[in-house]
Amino acid sequence: MKYILAITTLAAIAAGACNKDITVKGQSDINTINACEKFQGDIVIDGVDGLGALSIDNVEEITGDIVIQNMYDLQTVSLGQLTKAGSFKVLNNTNVYKVDIPNLKTVGDFQIIINPNLKELTYKNMTSVDNFQIITSYVSTIGAFTASKVKNIEVLSNLQLSQLDFHNVKETTGYINIANNGKNANVTFSSLTTVGGNVSFADATVLDISKLSSIADDFSLYTNSFKNLTIGALSDAQ
Repeated sequence: MKYILAITTLAAIAAGACNKDITVKGQSDINTINACEKFQGDIVIDGVDGLGALSIDNVEEITGDIVIQNMYDLQTVSLGQLTKAGSFKVLNNTNVYKVDIPNLKTVGDFQIIINPNLKELTYKNMTSVDNFQIITSYVSTIGAFTASKVKNIEVLSNLQLSQLDFHNVKETTGYINIANNGKNANVTFSSLTTVGGNVSFADATVLDISKLSSIADDFSLYTNSFKNLTIGALSDAQ
C-alpha cells in the first residue's frame, strides 16, 4: 500500500496536480489531493452527490482556500494532518455531524456556517487566524484559541454552546459579534483591550471584558442576563 501511495504521489507531483486549483467532482479528485503534502491552490468541494465521508488526511498545508459547501449527503470531514490553510470554510452542509481538523493552527478565514447537525468540531490550538466565524451549528464545545490578535470574531446561533473562551485575545482589528448561543452562555474575553470595529454581546449569562479600554465603533449589549459587568478604563466607544 505504501508503494502505491508513493507512486501516486510522484505521479501527482509530476503532473503538477499539487500546484493548481481544483474543483472536486468525485473520489478520484480527492485521491489526487491526498497525494500531496502541500497543495498550492484552492480546493472547492461543492454539491458532490453520494459522498458521505470526506477524508483528506495526507495534506499538511493548503496555500489557498478549502471550501466544502452544499454537500447534502456528507456526514464527516477529516483533514487530520492539516496545519495551515489560506482559509477553511465549511458552509451549508445539512447532514455533516463531525469536522476533524486536530492539527490546524494557522488559517486566514475560518468559517463554519450553517451546518445545523454539526456536533463535533475538533481543533486543538488555533494560534493564528484572521476571521473566525461559527454560525448555526449544534456544537457544544470549541477548541483552544490562543491567537492574541485577530480581525473579526463572530459566534452566533449555536444553541448547545455555553462556554466561549477567548481569554488569549488582546486585540481585534475588526468586529466582535456574539449572540444566541447556549443557555447560560459564559463568554470570556479577559485579556481584550482593543476592538477596531463594532462590539456586540447578546444572550450571555457571564461576560468578562474587564480589560476592554478602546472600541472604534458601536458597543452593544442586549438580552443578557448577567447582574454584574466590569469594563476597563473605556475611553473610546460609540
